[in-house]
Amino acid sequence: MKTVKKICGLGSMVAAAAACTPAKEQKPNIVFFFADDIGTECFGCYGGAEYETPNIDALAQQGIMYSNMNAMPLSSPSRVQVMTGMYNDQNYVCFGYMNDDERTFAHVAQEAGYSTAIVGKWQMGRSREMVPKLGFDESFLAQVELYKECRDVHKTDRFANSYYDNNGKTYEYCPYGPDAMEDYAFDYIDRKVAEGEPFMLYFTEPLVHTPHVTTPDSHDWDWNYESRFTAGQDTSYFRDMVKYMDKQVGNMVAHLKEKGVWDNTIFIFSSDNGSSTRIVSKQKDGSRIRGGKGSPTYRGTHVPLIIAWGDKIGGKTSDRIADLTDIFPTIADICGIDVPQEWNIDGVSLYPEIKGEEPLDKELCLVHFNPLWPTTPAPYASRYAMNDDYAYFWDGRIYEYKKDPEFKNPVMYAEASEELKAAVADLKARVDEVDFYPDMPGKPRRSDYGTFYDFAPPQNPF
Repeated sequence: MKTVKKICGLGSMVAAAAACTPAKEQKPNIVFFFADDIGTECFGCYGGAEYETPNIDALAQQGIMYSNMNAMPLSSPSRVQVMTGMYNDQNYVCFGYMNDDERTFAHVAQEAGYSTAIVGKWQMGRSREMVPKLGFDESFLAQVELYKECRDVHKTDRFANSYYDNNGKTYEYCPYGPDAMEDYAFDYIDRKVAEGEPFMLYFTEPLVHTPHVTTPDSHDWDWNYESRFTAGQDTSYFRDMVKYMDKQVGNMVAHLKEKGVWDNTIFIFSSDNGSSTRIVSKQKDGSRIRGGKGSPTYRGTHVPLIIAWGDKIGGKTSDRIADLTDIFPTIADICGIDVPQEWNIDGVSLYPEIKGEEPLDKELCLVHFNPLWPTTPAPYASRYAMNDDYAYFWDGRIYEYKKDPEFKNPVMYAEASEELKAAVADLKARVDEVDFYPDMPGKPRRSDYGTFYDFAPPQNPF
């Protein structure tokens, strides 16, 4: 595979976009549908047999399905990583926070003349002002300045009876948050299509995060009111949440088709971390897989990635390693923007592969997992790097992770064969760039807002 490093100055970004895009060519729209707390084991196209995911399975038949896609094991680290294209050792501060002077994929889309919108879960800092600073023209979000303040026995922070922040101006009451999100997203798409303006929609789906409660399509929704709230949570409702999330993917695709823009929309579907450890999912081969959220293992990081460009690609599978840092340069590449070298982006663009060209080379993924809950030391903090075959940890553990996805059977580096040492040499070099220790401090805060967790009582986050 070829390796290309794009370099340009910030002032030439718009010119570069114009140079990369023929004058009469309509730029592809971008929809990034980012699910919450769901690993590959839950999808039929990845071998799952427990849940109904027909729309996502169909998407895999239309696009590229990446079999070795990796996130961080927890939400906030993943969301900082995907928005900035950097591994957490560069810019992660603490859970529920991101500095508002970071450069994001929304900024490069704006530079290319795209309208940008974020709809869904925020959880990146308690400030209404920071959302537009991070590159979004429009927003409809949960967990901006309101979170537990609007939650009680008959209210939630993102699902039933919730309040969403509408562009930092009003709070909208939502009988069911994901439905209100969908309504806003469809209205946004309609307006941009009518205006002839290319758009980048970041749809941060709150499903299927805990609490596992009913959806409007659940039987219990109508006859057991308590099932909508924390008091009625039951892991059996997880399957309803998966089904509803899949339904929303199907609704989004159908709406893009209805508006006549599906064939010129690049649709990216992924997730922020593995499934809840409360969830055990049956597979087509008869095995059962327990979710690995919060755990620095392959169960915690292995997430879906499916990319479709209308019906242009056809069903393909890519087995090469990928991770969330790749989303930023992919969006930049789609937009025709060359990312300045000084931005230190860690990811590799997937756009050549989307276009049917030779993929760019990606040698490894880094998992610098240090959640840093402000009031509680995070369990399982770890630093390791992965290539196609092995994971090498900061303390010398080596795993053949596809055969040992729960990381139970390490080989210690000091005891490894020379052949194995050679196979992990690049991983070890990358991991050793930082003198890591569990719960080491994150990067400094550069903004004066806080998180929802700064004054929380000690807690077990998992």
